Amino acid sequence: MLRLSGKAILLTLALSVSSGGSTSLAQEILSPRLQIGVSILPAVIAANKRLAGEGADSLPIYLVYRNNRYLAEKLRPAIEKTGQIRKRGLQVESLSLDALLDSDPAPTSTIFIVESMGDELGQLLEFARSKRVLVFSPLKGDVELGVPTGFRVTDKVLPMVNMSSLKQSNIQLKAFFLRVAVKYE
Repeated sequence: MLRLSGKAILLTLALSVSSGGSTSLAQEILSPRLQIGVSILPAVIAANKRLAGEGADSLPIYLVYRNNRYLAEKLRPAIEKTGQIRKRGLQVESLSLDALLDSDPAPTSTIFIVESMGDELGQLLEFARSKRVLVFSPLKGDVELGVPTGFRVTDKVLPMVNMSSLKQSNIQLKAFFLRVAVKYE
């Protein structure tokens, strides 16, 4: 179960980012932004208000890639290690962008962008908005391009949200999460 206060989320983020001494082999080949993204993702998902009302037993998480399935597969064990979020097991799946666009994800799903979507980012975001699915990107600049959630690194790591994209997707995040997040209008 993952129920954290705003202060606990910040502490969790700080500890997960600063504990660089013991990384797995899979994490060693991942960029720092991907590693941080994996650490922050459970807090972002837990902040989704839709999870309180929806009754699915598991939470689908789609690791979406354009060309690099290998990278998505390397992220998978690190995300699965979380176990549960809000008393629900995780169903982590690597999907190409094309396969995702052909699917019908549940509204409690989360899309984790594994690599740059380039010109296809708009298509991904439109799909996610129409399905009311939360999108998270660890890639720098994606929140400014319309991805609803990500993070910013300065002297500390903070979650980052695109308020306009969240509203368009009809996704509401908990107030404590929004208080600690950097908001991009």
